[in-house]
Amino acid sequence: MSIREFEELQRLTQQPLLLAPNRVFRSYTGGALLAALQGAAHPTDAHFPEEWVGSTTATRLSGRPLDEGLSRVVVAGDRTVFLKTLIETFPEAMLGEAHVAQYGKNLGVLCKLLDAAMRLSIQTHPNRAFARQHLQSDFGKTESWIIIGTREIEGELPYILLGFRDGVTEADFRRITELQDTQAQIRALNRIAVHPGDVYLVPAGIPHAIGAGVFMIEVQEPTDFTVNIELNYGGVQRTEQQCFLGLGFDLGMRCFDYGTGGMSCVQQNTLIPRTVRQDAQSREEILIGPEHTKYFGASRLVIRRTAADRVHGECYIGIVIQGCGQILSSTSEALPLRPGSAFFVPAASRHEAIQADPSTPLTLIRCFPPGNLPEGPRHSTP
Repeated sequence: MSIREFEELQRLTQQPLLLAPNRVFRSYTGGALLAALQGAAHPTDAHFPEEWVGSTTATRLSGRPLDEGLSRVVVAGDRTVFLKTLIETFPEAMLGEAHVAQYGKNLGVLCKLLDAAMRLSIQTHPNRAFARQHLQSDFGKTESWIIIGTREIEGELPYILLGFRDGVTEADFRRITELQDTQAQIRALNRIAVHPGDVYLVPAGIPHAIGAGVFMIEVQEPTDFTVNIELNYGGVQRTEQQCFLGLGFDLGMRCFDYGTGGMSCVQQNTLIPRTVRQDAQSREEILIGPEHTKYFGASRLVIRRTAADRVHGECYIGIVIQGCGQILSSTSEALPLRPGSAFFVPAASRHEAIQADPSTPLTLIRCFPPGNLPEGPRHSTP
């Protein structure tokens, strides 16, 4: 890298960064609502139903490009650079000194826009202790779901499956999984109707599946570790090696938390937004706070006019779900925002404020790595 190239990249750490589109191949279909949000003229469902946002994590699917899943930053025109490259080259400027002191050059969070046109496979994910012991990773995969849209598909209302139903034992679940009794596997989980605005935490080990017609932002630990218990899914026969992380059936099934279930599991992991700031310019709600998990955070910011960005010295990922506007800075050009825009704000960014177009409020979901969640005075939502 030449000195000129180095200096050009270094300047990027001082401003909000637009992220290039980053669709990822999955075994299930979807993506029409996601495409509509991003302004597609003819949105359709296909095998690219996810947009990975602010990602320094590559997918684990065999036969796919090795860099699939890694986010790119738009430099100028068609030129891009991997977000991971910027973080590894300028870790403190991109992530913040405190973050680097604790997590090194790892962003520590992965965000996705996920739009399902069919039910996803029933699955779970390893916790950190399991991941360290068996997968050589410091991160497991606790995740969270922020529902931003729904649709009815083939007469079925949108839903999720979350946690074991009361009375389901480990022996029961292992038996129906060995038999590959899909309907029994589905009946073993709590089924919940979902609506835009709902927020759920999905701790590692909890069985779950996203139903058809659900469009969400998923905030999670930065891995792609998944135990899938349906060997035949979507008409494709998968191997035990593919479904159980290469660990075998018995060890893979140990990823499940068999001690948590029933509606108490659902209630415990249904999150209620709380307002932390509100004035004539903007309103911010914590969706996922430190009281819910230490692994990541998220807030919803609604801007009516112009609002100062209170987050400085720390990084975050932003996704626009409604309205248009721009991020204002006295040291760089304004960054235009529209529905579906995704951006990364470095810890060293010198921007000052976020401005909404006069026609409609600008709504952002802001996703934070561990330890970076903004706080403020707690007061009741009006």
